[in-house]
Amino acid sequence: MKIVGIFAVVNHSLLSVQFEGEELDEFDKVFTKWRDYEYLRQFFKDNISDLQSGFFGDITVNEAVSITIDEAIKMQTNIKRIAKKGLNDSDLTLQDLVFTSLHKNDFTIKHLQSKAYGQTYHSWLRLYAIRISKNLYVVSGGAIKLTKAMNGISHLEDELKKLIATQKYLKEIGLLDEDDYEFIEIESHDKR
Repeated sequence: MKIVGIFAVVNHSLLSVQFEGEELDEFDKVFTKWRDYEYLRQFFKDNISDLQSGFFGDITVNEAVSITIDEAIKMQTNIKRIAKKGLNDSDLTLQDLVFTSLHKNDFTIKHLQSKAYGQTYHSWLRLYAIRISKNLYVVSGGAIKLTKAMNGISHLEDELKKLIATQKYLKEIGLLDEDDYEFIEIESHDKR
């Protein structure tokens, strides 16, 4: 799993890696998939037993697709809005309003494996990232999480691998805190 680039979704605040063989960085890739009707329909058909296991109530594939598209649009807009606000207001940062530790007992400050939930209660959308500082995160991927645990679910285990690869990559390129931002090569979303 090789990372070939890092992109600024919001300069100095929200970054995203791009893996070899992928056309898009992970932030764009995730939100593109979460708005793709055909992709979502197939995903929920393939995971119908998890979808209808009872945790999310009595829900159809079509309802799940509709919920996901609506939720993804709101989540993407909200994350970008907060990333921009956090640049000027230390009380409205990605750490305070969006991301939380991936592991409940992880109190590491630097390079914390993090996750963001969708906007609604019981959201199955997850965006995964590495925390550099209060308002500087690097997105490694995202998934629809219909089960309690990530272990044993191949698409969720892939997200864990990408999170670990991103964490390692950031250490290799020297992005250890926000002061290092100016010294690494970051491409802008606007240039694509």
